[in-house]
Amino acid sequence: MKKIRCLIVEDEPIAQEIIETFIGRLPFLELVAKTNNVFEAYDELSRNAIDLIFCDIEMPQISGLEFLKSLPQRPQVVMTTAFHQYAHEGFELDVTDYLLKPIAFERFLRAVQKVKERFEAKEILGQRRQGNPEISLPKPPVEETGTPRSNAEEHIFVKEDGNLVKIQFTDIQYVEAMKDYVKIYVENRFIVTYLTMKKMEESLPSAMFARVHKSYIANLTKIKGISGNMLGLLSNVQIPIGMQYRESLLERLGHQIVVR
Repeated sequence: MKKIRCLIVEDEPIAQEIIETFIGRLPFLELVAKTNNVFEAYDELSRNAIDLIFCDIEMPQISGLEFLKSLPQRPQVVMTTAFHQYAHEGFELDVTDYLLKPIAFERFLRAVQKVKERFEAKEILGQRRQGNPEISLPKPPVEETGTPRSNAEEHIFVKEDGNLVKIQFTDIQYVEAMKDYVKIYVENRFIVTYLTMKKMEESLPSAMFARVHKSYIANLTKIKGISGNMLGLLSNVQIPIGMQYRESLLERLGHQIVVR
């Protein structure tokens, strides 16, 4: 995989220096430019091919959020800020991750690994033959009463690189939407398949899975807790909770998890 070309848009000199240092530690990242204002950032984007923007929210004249909303074609974005209340709006813009200052290297690494996974998934999709039809997933077996079974040992088949892959429901951590594709995170890897989010949601047992965001489905048995608008999973991954899904999610979970 080619190096991920980065742009830092950050008006705090110390934060800018920390991000630059962290980028330099990772061989798959390349710093193309850094700036302390969005007007220079526009120029850099017009001159250079940028894959990833590290963008502060509290910027002079134009905020980072306004800057991102104004971009007709947005690279992947990792937001950086000292204020957690912007997380929900950031994820509505489909940012890859959200880093709270002061930024620790371990947390930075987790964020750029997400970026790297998205690029790897994009490369996989680009290598596939065009025109593969969406696979019809088998429906859960039906009991004599006509209601779907919720047996945890059941599974689905999805197409990956032209092959059918069997996935146990109990292995699925969460599902992420990628336009006409979905990324299914299992115990130790992810699977990218040509499938709509709606079709995926219909194919999973509702007793075990819940839509928590327009771009995410979570396995309820893998949830560790909720902090603000973020859902923590047992695998130490956090995914956003959409406002329209939060109330129903809390009702389903009851008092089984910690809400902060």
